[in-house]
Amino acid sequence: MYFNSSEKEKIIIIGGNVSGLAAASQARRNTPNAEIIVLESGEYISYGTCALPYFISGIVDDFNKLFTYSPEFFEKERNIRILLNNKVVGLNPQKREIFIQTRGSNELKNIGYDKMVICSGSSPVNLQVSGLDAKNSFYLRNVGDTLSIKNYINKNNPKKASVIGGGSIGILATEALSKIGIKVTIIEKGQSIFNDFENEISSILYKKVKLDGTEILNNSSLDAVLKDDNNIIRSISIKNEGRLDNISTDLVMLCTGANANTDFVEGTSIELGKNKAIKTSLKLQTAYSNIFAAGDCCCVKNMVTGKYDFIPTANNAAKMGRIAGENVTGGNSVFPGSVGTKVDKAFDFEIARTGISFKDAIELQFNAVKITENYNSHAKAMPGAATITVTLIVDFNSRKILGVQMIGKEGVAKRIDTFAAAITANMTIDDVYMLDLSYSPGTSTVWDPVNKICGRAILELAKKRF
Repeated sequence: MYFNSSEKEKIIIIGGNVSGLAAASQARRNTPNAEIIVLESGEYISYGTCALPYFISGIVDDFNKLFTYSPEFFEKERNIRILLNNKVVGLNPQKREIFIQTRGSNELKNIGYDKMVICSGSSPVNLQVSGLDAKNSFYLRNVGDTLSIKNYINKNNPKKASVIGGGSIGILATEALSKIGIKVTIIEKGQSIFNDFENEISSILYKKVKLDGTEILNNSSLDAVLKDDNNIIRSISIKNEGRLDNISTDLVMLCTGANANTDFVEGTSIELGKNKAIKTSLKLQTAYSNIFAAGDCCCVKNMVTGKYDFIPTANNAAKMGRIAGENVTGGNSVFPGSVGTKVDKAFDFEIARTGISFKDAIELQFNAVKITENYNSHAKAMPGAATITVTLIVDFNSRKILGVQMIGKEGVAKRIDTFAAAITANMTIDDVYMLDLSYSPGTSTVWDPVNKICGRAILELAKKRF
């Protein structure tokens, strides 16, 4: 049951991107008379962070294409008030008030509310290395960062860049910089780039990135930076197994993972989990009945493990935002969780995963089996057929699929979605092997790689007795 249409409830939404705007919009659909205010700490709303590297490289050639809607759209068309440059720094649930600080001011203001949805997103991990406030040191987390990077490159024409972190953002940043002629060195603390993928998959991307001219320093971390008198980093010190090496650089990009933006809930009963993310019920309700949370600031239920996990994806954020907006206005919707599906397109490859890794499966005491095979993306008689490498992780006892990872030049995103649906539906390898998947010579093989890897798994499990 939604708010009575005659009520004038005040709903505060913290965060003006995917989940926050979805929550605000859904709340407005349900409650035409409520006062809805969105507080955004930055200068911009309604953009996809995944598109930011493509603006740096020039693939996205117009700054305005980064945005889906303007603040004016929400205010005029949906009667949702947007307050930019207002950062929430404190919360008092007992008094139902929040404390905000406007950019450029040290003054704290407080705003009361009846209901709230926290969609505060996440921020890059702080490396705690002195000197990263330099003029040529950047995060890649929002539009403001991206404009600063673009402007610095245009004015200073850097030749060499150091990218700290070899995950999705780090690889996309590397590709963007490489496309505009900047030589990149990746500093990655793990054994490989994309270290949340199986080695059978990440090693293929690793070889391609190296082949394209990027240097990769694995098992390495940023130890220190050396700046000149103009606050410009000229070299960085890299630690590798106790040894320190210095490399010169003109630009530093910090792409080291993320933690939820939840400092302002400290001192409340809102419970935090992995990566400082908020724990909620399946209805996205916090410990307070009038406060909900959604998006990258939240833990979600991992549908494979049943445990709280940190899975910050745009798809999850959009759905969670809408559900939180529904429930903050009296709805009863549930967010069932996520299987952690993601895909990136970088260095001419699609690389994707869903479910959990083999390492996680073993640690969680599944009787896990891992199988890797190569298949054609479509009939080899047709031009352009390319190899897709597939790694399947299956539980021997239940025959259920625990995780799938893929890499290839084409056809990966389509197929990872099939496996995401299969894991969500608790399908076994036998079920997926018999799926009636589409075929034409230009799009698939007669037995699609999805069917084939499951067929191979059936044979492998038949050989094992454990």
